[in-house]
Amino acid sequence: MSKMRDRFREVLSRPDCTLAANIFDPLSARIAHMLDYEVCFLSGSVGKVANLGVPDIVLYNSSDSVDHCRRIMRMADVSLMLDGEEGFGNAVNTMRTVKELEAVGVSAIEIEDNIARARFDSWDPGLASQAEQVGKLEAAVAARNDPGTVIVARTSALTYCPLDEALDRISAYSQTGVEAVRLTGLKTREQLEAIHQATPLPLTVLSPPDDMRNDPAFMAANGVRIVMAGNPAFGMAVKAVYDCFKHLQDGGDVADLASNEASPELLREVNRTDEFIQMQELYLRS
Repeated sequence: MSKMRDRFREVLSRPDCTLAANIFDPLSARIAHMLDYEVCFLSGSVGKVANLGVPDIVLYNSSDSVDHCRRIMRMADVSLMLDGEEGFGNAVNTMRTVKELEAVGVSAIEIEDNIARARFDSWDPGLASQAEQVGKLEAAVAARNDPGTVIVARTSALTYCPLDEALDRISAYSQTGVEAVRLTGLKTREQLEAIHQATPLPLTVLSPPDDMRNDPAFMAANGVRIVMAGNPAFGMAVKAVYDCFKHLQDGGDVADLASNEASPELLREVNRTDEFIQMQELYLRS
């Protein structure tokens, strides 16, 4: 088991709620590492845009995801939790996805119960059957070479089902060997309390309602171990590049941008200049 997977498991085992850094590429992962974030999360939506420049539709495959994660893990020693989509296919496809993501160092892999979109403009695909998803999660667990790799059952049942059906799904998923449950569509405290009663597994939540996000003690008391704040860093990065290019195109001075640029010292730390210089001094010989 790698130290990154050890760290991820340690976060899941604690009684408190940890904020993850929503990264999108190797540089953002490096910055999260510099700031001592214990967990990083790469979502499928921003991963597609940052890696290939395509929207969150069906143009992205498991090989694209593996390549993206490989470059992130080369850049930063982070405990990376990845949105593994629906496994990029059926249960057998999911096994391949898990094996390849595990091989590049990912600590945790989410497998969701949404049906893959069939059209570019289809944003409401619905859920796979409970039986199909149970089989897929069992396959994902069985595919691991390192038992330290965490498989996370991601569910959108709160969006599509009455609460009792969502709880039934979560309970069934919890018996497949997965070691955490990711909640999408959480709206109320009552939902979270009921889910905590339905599963003994730690929970992860993306963008909870403000009244819960601002009450980490409540979330921790109800099983939430990792919370993600969405992808504002990615949105800010896109806007910064757009604004810079537009400013220059409109005849603006480069000097006007200086206050918004990273300092040479920050860039040096982000790109690990000193580490590479040290390697040169140790190993380059004439």
